[in-house]
Amino acid sequence: MKTKVLLTVLVDILLVFITPKVSVCAENAPDWPKVIRGSLDTHKFNSAGTWTPDPNLLLGEYEEEVPTRETKAYFMTENNTVITVQVGTTAALRCQVYDVAEHETVSWIRHRDHHLITVGPNTYSNDERFQVTFSEKMQDWTLHVRYAQPRDAGVYECQLSAHPPIGVFTTLNVIEAIAEIEGGPERYVQTGSSVHLRCTLKHFTEPPTYVFWYHAEHMVNYDANARITVVPRSGESELQISRVTKADSGNYTCQPANARPASISLHVITGETPAAMQRASATEVQYRFSLALISTMVALIAL
Repeated sequence: MKTKVLLTVLVDILLVFITPKVSVCAENAPDWPKVIRGSLDTHKFNSAGTWTPDPNLLLGEYEEEVPTRETKAYFMTENNTVITVQVGTTAALRCQVYDVAEHETVSWIRHRDHHLITVGPNTYSNDERFQVTFSEKMQDWTLHVRYAQPRDAGVYECQLSAHPPIGVFTTLNVIEAIAEIEGGPERYVQTGSSVHLRCTLKHFTEPPTYVFWYHAEHMVNYDANARITVVPRSGESELQISRVTKADSGNYTCQPANARPASISLHVITGETPAAMQRASATEVQYRFSLALISTMVALIAL
């Protein structure tokens, strides 16, 4: 192949000195070597005498050069990190890059739609919830996503404008925290008894700043009624009502910060046990009877 290309170049030089009006082709040079005559067939003259070479023979096969990394910068943040936050909180995606040159910049890009969020210390997103902060001491470009929503979940890239560009990826998960009230959705109690409504907090990535209890539309956390008390505990909140009256009947809602609320209907009754409570009692009696019957049968079989 190299010999053929070399001979082609020599023919090219020779053709420069040939008068354009003269038709040069393999038929007019029968005594020329086969390789040269092949080159003459490849190189054509048009009617104006302009010579057009075959680029494949002159250039050969194209080989793409592998780009080299022309930067001294390096990432301290691990690649493919995962951050999980709950709805309504602020997500902080860190990116530590050391030895960044003056002509280099650090950018944050959302991979879902290739949206350029920040470049250096500047934010280019129309969404005001996005903000970047730079710590010169830590060499840290942190992307903040305030009031995170499920739509914010996905892969984000912290990219350095080197040649070629390099970067690290962070996956953001946004989960919805929920509240659950034990014994729901309805509770029946007798007049004068005490009630404990326990609200359990689930899927929280951080403790809620508050947990409010509502009786219908009225918040009872700071109620003047001394019979009502809200007791906060780790991972839960309990509403305590002593000496309940008919006025305490109604819907109660547990509303933690940045979480889906839970509700329960409280029925305060007087006199006879309501049908629902009777059915529950009947079910318990039936269960105990069945358990006793099974125990008796096992004992008889053992004999």
